[in-house]
Amino acid sequence: MNKRVYVATMMALLSMSVNGYAVDMTTNQNQESSNVINVTANRTALLDLDTPVAMNVITPEELKNTGATTAFDAVATVPGVTINSYGAGGADFGGMDSRTNIRGLDRGALVLVNGVPMNLNGKGGLGSIPTSAIKRIEVVKGAASTLYGAEALGGVINVITKTPSTEGGSATVAVGNRGSKRFDVSYGTDKFIVGIDRKYWGTQDPSTPIRYDYAGTKHYDYYSTRNKGNSLGLFMSGKLSDKVTLNFNRAESKSSFGLISTETNLVNQARHSTTYHYKDDRNNASLIYKDKGTTGTLFYNDRTMRGTSRAHNTSQAKATETSYRARQYGFDVQHEWDFRDGKDYLIAGVTGKQEIYHATAVPVYIHPKRNSYAVYGSYSYEINPKWTSILGLRYTVIDDPIRDQHVLTPQFQLLHSINKQSSMYVNVGKAFTMPSLSDTFRSVSRRYTAVSSKNLKPEEGWNYEIGYKRINKKDDWKVDVFYMDFKNFFQWQPDANGRPLVRVNGGKFRNVGIEAEYGRRLSDRLKWNVSGSYSNPRQKEMNENYWKQAAPKLQFTTGIRYESPTWEAGTSFSFVTKRLRNRDGGLNPNIALWNAYVGYHFNKDATLRLDARNLLDRHNVITNGDYEYWGDPFTYELSYTQTVSYTHLTLPTILLV
Repeated sequence: MNKRVYVATMMALLSMSVNGYAVDMTTNQNQESSNVINVTANRTALLDLDTPVAMNVITPEELKNTGATTAFDAVATVPGVTINSYGAGGADFGGMDSRTNIRGLDRGALVLVNGVPMNLNGKGGLGSIPTSAIKRIEVVKGAASTLYGAEALGGVINVITKTPSTEGGSATVAVGNRGSKRFDVSYGTDKFIVGIDRKYWGTQDPSTPIRYDYAGTKHYDYYSTRNKGNSLGLFMSGKLSDKVTLNFNRAESKSSFGLISTETNLVNQARHSTTYHYKDDRNNASLIYKDKGTTGTLFYNDRTMRGTSRAHNTSQAKATETSYRARQYGFDVQHEWDFRDGKDYLIAGVTGKQEIYHATAVPVYIHPKRNSYAVYGSYSYEINPKWTSILGLRYTVIDDPIRDQHVLTPQFQLLHSINKQSSMYVNVGKAFTMPSLSDTFRSVSRRYTAVSSKNLKPEEGWNYEIGYKRINKKDDWKVDVFYMDFKNFFQWQPDANGRPLVRVNGGKFRNVGIEAEYGRRLSDRLKWNVSGSYSNPRQKEMNENYWKQAAPKLQFTTGIRYESPTWEAGTSFSFVTKRLRNRDGGLNPNIALWNAYVGYHFNKDATLRLDARNLLDRHNVITNGDYEYWGDPFTYELSYTQTVSYTHLTLPTILLV
């Protein structure tokens, strides 16, 4: 029997999901429903039923069921959220950063780690956060600029990492096909935790089908190939005192891919084929102070991208124009007041940050920077035990190198508690974003200069939403309907020489849709979930009188998971259709991804697990752009995890192999 068919068959027979003993089982038993607490939606701790916004909490159990290896993969299971990759195998290559799309808005997601903004130069960096460092992921959908400022057009993704709790640790070693290897080690006490994640991946065969050059100028096309690469993730969290916590995360990756000409003449093929090498380093640090109702944060983020390219008929590599350094400094201080014996609350705060961008591959070096400051507040008023209203407002001042901006973003929410198991809500909010500094300043005629119009305004618009939630011990389901209307979308306008190098406003974006999800606990050990979304994201560009599709329209995800003291198993299936048109005029093929896993617990501290991704071995086109890049083919991974407690702090001997 074919090995892949055999693995798929075994996975299908055992496909039910979830939780190993590495996760706190006590928490799972006490959490009998999905009415979990979130801290992101309203910047205070609220149960899901008490939160007047569409949101999801991705737990460690759900991370296991999907087989996600990074936060980027994990959020694709949330209805209304799709991910776009722009490099072979879904890896980030230079300027081809993977993007998270919330409700049809490309780059419409603000990424946070422990509440600290991660977006640098318009990119979120979700792919750099390994799941081994993640405690949970909170996804808030809808305009969120009132509480979080720029870039939260479609919503917010808050990755909450593990924190010091009890003394102990874990170690994982894993091997798979196509040259993949993974090593995870973590150790913590009640004062600090440290974790290291090391990954290696092998080559991927050419992934672009042969097609004729549609422009008729080159008379050839490209294959795309992914070469060997590796990544390193380090995360640390330490309690300096009962009130102060220091967090640090570093991510390193080395990768390369090639554009290989389809020409049969070897000389011409070498002339037109190029391999690109990239080294990507990211650092994120935050100092968080919490005392009663006050939270203060100092944060620092940076990213250094180094890229080189070499044509196959030459021996010398040259720096790519996508090489850059970006930095961000900031602070945020907020306080919460309770009124009327806790029935009402007021959250108010001030925040500020500085963004710096430095392109390193141009002959003229400048360091454009942007400063922004804001005051914000949100007041929750209990009208009666059944009705609660929330009014929020934010005023932002932006010291921009092209044009200073003053932005006012209001938000209104209304919550109706039907009973202890269900609620309804209305959510109306405004959001905005600024162009990235790399789009504001570009290399023109080998000089680095400003290309944005002096009259450039922020992208801005409104999100209108109504939703219903029902959550109990047996099952839960959510449904929401939304409408989005945005203007001033950034576009490129030709300069005096006809080159599209001037950044202007002019585009519009609209979307209307519905999102729904249902989960049911079939037994104490078995849980099933299904979710989907359908929307009509449309964009109209300047000087055009028609609307064109801006993102996929239909998304479907389902999964089932099983756990017992001895076994864990699960499977998930996701489907994305009605996608964008490719450069040949046809629709990009549907994405169909089937993953599964099965694990065996030797005892409460040792687990052996087999994961399989893309069991159908589909050539999933994972980008919506002109060029096609495929996701990974069928892959599998066999892993062994050993947890250690205070009395067994010796790393397993398997790590020494």
